[in-house]
Amino acid sequence: MMELFFKPKSVAVVGASGTPGKLGYVIVKNIADSDFDGEVYPVNPKSDEILGYKVYKSLTEIPGEVDLVVTALPTPKITAAAMEECAKKGVKAVIIESAGFAEIGGEGKVIQQQIVDIAKKNNIRVMGPNCSGIVSRNIVTSIYPMTKKVSRGNVVLIGQSGLLAAGMASDIVENESLSVNKVCSIGNKCDVNENDLLEYFGEQDDVDVISMYLENVSDGKNLTRIAKKVAAEKPVIFLNGGRTDAGAKAAMSHTGSIASNSKIVKTAIQQTGMIQADDFGEMKDFAKVFSTQPLPKGNRIAVITLAGSVGVVVSDLCAEHGLELPKLTPDTMEILKDKFDTPVSNPVDLFFSVTKIGFTKTLETTFPDALKDPNIDAAVLILAGFEYTQEAVQKKIIQKIVAEVGKPVVVCMIVGYNKYKNVITDELGKDLPVFPSLISGVKALSKLCEYGIRKHQNQP
Repeated sequence: MMELFFKPKSVAVVGASGTPGKLGYVIVKNIADSDFDGEVYPVNPKSDEILGYKVYKSLTEIPGEVDLVVTALPTPKITAAAMEECAKKGVKAVIIESAGFAEIGGEGKVIQQQIVDIAKKNNIRVMGPNCSGIVSRNIVTSIYPMTKKVSRGNVVLIGQSGLLAAGMASDIVENESLSVNKVCSIGNKCDVNENDLLEYFGEQDDVDVISMYLENVSDGKNLTRIAKKVAAEKPVIFLNGGRTDAGAKAAMSHTGSIASNSKIVKTAIQQTGMIQADDFGEMKDFAKVFSTQPLPKGNRIAVITLAGSVGVVVSDLCAEHGLELPKLTPDTMEILKDKFDTPVSNPVDLFFSVTKIGFTKTLETTFPDALKDPNIDAAVLILAGFEYTQEAVQKKIIQKIVAEVGKPVVVCMIVGYNKYKNVITDELGKDLPVFPSLISGVKALSKLCEYGIRKHQNQP
């Protein structure tokens, strides 16, 4: 049944509008601008045509079958009436994007339950309410305008937050900062929940990484069962809101959720092998690392830097996050010794080599050997946003080395000028995980190593 949300052959937008800026207009335009090639049926009793599509007065007037209905109606009562029409039409999948339901309590909670009752009686699956729909290359039902085509990526984001899911999707698509496959907002989770989607995406061959933000867990026992199975095959990144009393109170007013016990959630994460993120930035950071880098077999890290002080701090951070900085093998040190005025060690300080032959040449002659060292499983490369780094970035030197060696690398930026730092972020960041701080890069790499070790240990 989940296929109907992501690969429908026909979609109706109830509450469609011909007025730019209104939600009903944005949804229709997003569908039109996606690669959706099925039938589109705007529904509005006061219009005849919207964006070139014939408009129908009601769902029951539509001549063909309707796989998916998206509603953007002004009140819960009207939405409940639309659900009755969906039942009459034989619709089996509905996305309710308007708010005003269980998250506000009172009548909204009662009407949400009425919708659930209609759905169960008529075998309809419902996503939402109080959500922002789906963002994908095949179909976009989001309430947020999309300015570019969605990539055909390998990352799925599931969020119990409408605006965040829509805003994050728009940011990622516009800036090409993450190889997204789908972004899915589930809102109040009156029916379709994280377990449905986790199980569905766990079986999709074109999805390699799943990230989830939840304010409550619908069925902890079922989540543990499904997550354990899925996380054994592909990384599942998990951020749970409502971990404190303040967060739990905010969750109740946001999505009507009673936050799950934080200790239970933490135990479930440990038992299933999911990867816990602490904020939305980490959700994205971890997904970037897992979606672009190969899994290492161990946690032995090379640190490549131009400043000794940075090497010291990164060494501390690595130790604090379970990463080791081993010595390079004698063979590697022999190969590299002529390029340095001091003995080669780990961290590898490139400063003296750069003063001799320049940054680009140093990378080409030093970085591959350090990364290939049999004592090294992955690397942290520290870059500064100055002019001397730009040639290597423009020539994609780093990407070529990483692809050739086949080991994971994260890039961390420290000092520099924005015009150069932005080039590193925008250009290099399309291919490799680039972080604005040392700790964010080290932490993301530690999660990759932890998962890689566990997966290699579990292989027969």
